[in-house]
Amino acid sequence: MSQYYYTMASLPMLSYDGSLHITSDLFVDYCSRELNEDAMLKLLNCKISIPDDEELLQGAAKHFWEWEKSLKNELVKLRAKKMNLDEKDYIHDGEILFGVPEIAQSAMKIDSPLEAENFLNRERWSALNDLGTGHYFDFHALAIYYLQLQLLERKQQFDAEKGFEKYQEIYKNILSNVNEDITVGDSK
Repeated sequence: MSQYYYTMASLPMLSYDGSLHITSDLFVDYCSRELNEDAMLKLLNCKISIPDDEELLQGAAKHFWEWEKSLKNELVKLRAKKMNLDEKDYIHDGEILFGVPEIAQSAMKIDSPLEAENFLNRERWSALNDLGTGHYFDFHALAIYYLQLQLLERKQQFDAEKGFEKYQEIYKNILSNVNEDITVGDSK
């Protein structure tokens, strides 16, 4: 397996609670100078959501996707039960991995959707760190770095202040529609 000493050593350290000093687009551009076409195709397929082609996943990225599927399935089961739906329509093929059901149960007990998402992202980060053990300069290290970048970018999108502003905007629209309906109803 190829080693990417210079590439990995020149990247900024990532921390879940730290600042983001590089974007995934910059990372991909940087890697495109070092990796061959096949390796780039595999790297670009590494996603925190659903990969384009599961067959291209290997090593740490494949293990992470198996872990993520297990987590998604456990969350689906809990949500389906809560909503009286049949979970079978929403389950991905995959095994239940050790510790994942407990993570899903803990997340479902959190009242705030933002806090629950943050909890799940921290668990994802931890899973990636575990998968990165022993991989410092190989392709798996690049894949984990890319997945962690995506997690940090996702985390940046969650801004409580912006979310509250959006909530207020939606709420005002609902109230204005209700007021219009009342006014129209009064004029009849």
